[in-house]
Amino acid sequence: MRTFIAIELTPALRRPLLKLLQEVFPRHRDVRWCSENQLHVTLKFLGEVRPEQLPQVCEAARTASAQVQPFVLRIKGLGGFPNPRSPRVLWCGVEDPTGSCRRWVELAEPLFDELGFPPEGRAFTPHITLGRSRGPGGNGILRDILATAPPLETEPMTVERVVVFESHLLPTGARYNPLATLALG
Repeated sequence: MRTFIAIELTPALRRPLLKLLQEVFPRHRDVRWCSENQLHVTLKFLGEVRPEQLPQVCEAARTASAQVQPFVLRIKGLGGFPNPRSPRVLWCGVEDPTGSCRRWVELAEPLFDELGFPPEGRAFTPHITLGRSRGPGGNGILRDILATAPPLETEPMTVERVVVFESHLLPTGARYNPLATLALG
């Protein structure tokens, strides 16, 4: 099963993102926009996890989560991967003043590495994916959005748990099924 660990967003944080996705950003066949249930902050993407590995995966996530106290984050700003000049992914930034997202990742990486899920090759940047380009036309649309979108900043949200999700890839986009919810602290 395709698996990842993430922070679920409260409805108050999802609302301004949905407004952008539904009312501000242009509809175009070269961009696939995320749906409401796809808005989250990924902490660790594991990929394929065998069902018999799931208890160990949940225990590793629980161990890392127990060492991070609940914290506050907010959404602030937009950006693009791999860069704003040629974005293939449009994201909004996550302001995490205590660095708790990064701390969780630092604690979890060695635990998942022991289970056969190697560390990410690039530095962790907490973000929420909003859309992905499906072709060269999409890159231009995302670049235009980055140049013209209104400033984005939300109220703070207290993070008290992380969720282990199973991801089902469908023609209409990914659908996520929560497998375990793990308390911080």
